[in-house]
Amino acid sequence: RLNALAEAQRKTEERLNALAEAQRKTEERVGRLEEAVERLAEAQRKTEEEIARLSRDMRKLKKEVGGLSNTVGYTLENEAMKALPSLLEKDFGIKVEGRFVRESLELPDGRETDVNILGFGRKNGKEIVIVGEAKVQLGKKHIEKFRRKVDNVFAPYFGKEIFPLMVTHYATKSVLRTAKKNGIVVYFSYQF
Repeated sequence: RLNALAEAQRKTEERLNALAEAQRKTEERVGRLEEAVERLAEAQRKTEEEIARLSRDMRKLKKEVGGLSNTVGYTLENEAMKALPSLLEKDFGIKVEGRFVRESLELPDGRETDVNILGFGRKNGKEIVIVGEAKVQLGKKHIEKFRRKVDNVFAPYFGKEIFPLMVTHYATKSVLRTAKKNGIVVYFSYQF
């Protein structure tokens, strides 16, 4: 019996030693996992900082590109305003009176709307209002939106015949057909 107890004790100690070894290995693995989690947390923090920096840079870039886009648009408008009096007289018999301007109109309901190109003139002795919009690359949606603005905003505001035109650097043939269908004259920058 004593030998059996001693054998049982020895087996128990072996099991305890095996458990202790397993515990030590588990603790090592847990320690490595904790280190890995810490490294991941640090990497996540750095990633979030980088995303925040990139987001700030994107906002800055968007603002700069918007400013550049405005500059290109204003330059197109400015060149058009210089060239339009002679083009309109030659192509449509319109005598422009005064200078073209870029204007913000205050509507009767209190809203404001911009007119990229605004001028006044006479066609066959009749007073007309020339309203224009500039788009670097003209699309069908631009034309349709401008047509609605001419009909729903400019015509009621001025109460006179409106001569709508658009100026652009580029437009496809289908876009030009849409403009013609909507009664909008299109001039290209190379015509200036």
